[in-house]
Amino acid sequence: MSAADHQRYADDVGAYLLGALPELEAQVFERHLQGCAVCREELERLRPAAEILPRSVEQFEPPATLRQSLMDTVRDEAGAGAGVVEQRRARRRFSLPSLAGLRPQLAWAAAALALVGVAVGFGIDRVTRSGSSNRTVAAQIERSAVPGAGARLEVRDGAATLRVSGMPVLHGGRHAVYEVWIDRGGAVRPAGALFDVSTDGRGAAAIPRRLRKGDRVLVTRERAGGVQRPTERPIISARA
Repeated sequence: MSAADHQRYADDVGAYLLGALPELEAQVFERHLQGCAVCREELERLRPAAEILPRSVEQFEPPATLRQSLMDTVRDEAGAGAGVVEQRRARRRFSLPSLAGLRPQLAWAAAALALVGVAVGFGIDRVTRSGSSNRTVAAQIERSAVPGAGARLEVRDGAATLRVSGMPVLHGGRHAVYEVWIDRGGAVRPAGALFDVSTDGRGAAAIPRRLRKGDRVLVTRERAGGVQRPTERPIISARA
């Protein structure tokens, strides 16, 4: 792989971790990862910082004028022609800071701050392009059970898809299939979704039940065909 080919995708590592890449771009980036050890190493180095963001960033209600302001920006840019489009595409490119030489505490802080900036930038870009409340949430992982895993929950108008990576392939017995659950106010029920993963650890589960704000999506390992109650603590958890 040439340096130019690598650089084309290197700046997408942070956005991919945060689920900020459009689906087609994410698929292309995943194919790039298969042949790029440098990007895989950077992905794993930054994954812990990305996963703590949902627990470390204070939540707040955006002002009521935000959407109107964003839509005004969209209309202004649409009238400016293709030149502005190219400028906006250029602004999407970003690079995460080099953490070499920093003390561990400062390295974690730098990575987290960089990813927060990426999340805000891509979140605003998505809202201005679609005008919707669609969102992607980074999931929490039980590292003792699936140490190399990653997951994100994509919510689109109440419908959701859970996408995972780095998950072990299950081989039958007690742990034969991954089962998805919905925790609504402490009541845990089957989501009606079972899934497995490919040999590279990737998989996805479309959740047929519509989610409400505050629902938690959970994943456990169960026997073939699924069960009606979880038999283990969740190994993946994401709040809708």
